[in-house]
Amino acid sequence: MPYEPGPFSTPHWYLQWGGKLPGNEQWSCGLRLAPESGVTPINDPAMLATAVTAVQAFHTSPDSKIGAAAKLSFVKLNLLDVNGRYVEDITMETPIADVAGGTASTFPNQVALAISLTTGFSRGPAHRGRFYIPVPGVPVEATSGLITAAMATTIKGAAQTFVNALNAMPNAYVAVMSRKFGSPAVRAVTGIEVGRVLDTQRRRRRSLAEDYS
Repeated sequence: MPYEPGPFSTPHWYLQWGGKLPGNEQWSCGLRLAPESGVTPINDPAMLATAVTAVQAFHTSPDSKIGAAAKLSFVKLNLLDVNGRYVEDITMETPIADVAGGTASTFPNQVALAISLTTGFSRGPAHRGRFYIPVPGVPVEATSGLITAAMATTIKGAAQTFVNALNAMPNAYVAVMSRKFGSPAVRAVTGIEVGRVLDTQRRRRRSLAEDYS
């Protein structure tokens, strides 16, 4: 059956972070945090502060392999209702002073690497999520066109440390959520996977003006 959106099963927090790329381009990533059972979620400045610390540590870690050309400029953590809208008429956001990623990279803006969030389920609503780190500073093998398995494992460890830091917040946990009509789902993130094929995010190269010679 075709996918039809409906309401989420619970209010929850949406964490979004991002910033600048060369040539007036932008990047952003996001994931969701669900409330623990019995918890009434609220917009919480203390949670935002914890998220800022976790995001900045992940962004600047040499093990994350995020390119220095990707500047971290903001972190947002906002409570959404079951319809996916802000609960309050405010934006919970912390500006960041354009902090560079922790690794050198020569890739163009649209090159990215998917960080997959696994839940222990192989199919069905909310079984898997992902976000894409910008301009990864990872070489590819000349013959295979892949990054090395060791490099993927290093990035996986950094991403797991990031998720663990977010999960350390009281009353919330990193989750994959589906709003499929009639069968919304919330599943806790239980693992990380990092593939060896670099990815493309076309929306991260849509303002760069061509300059012909």
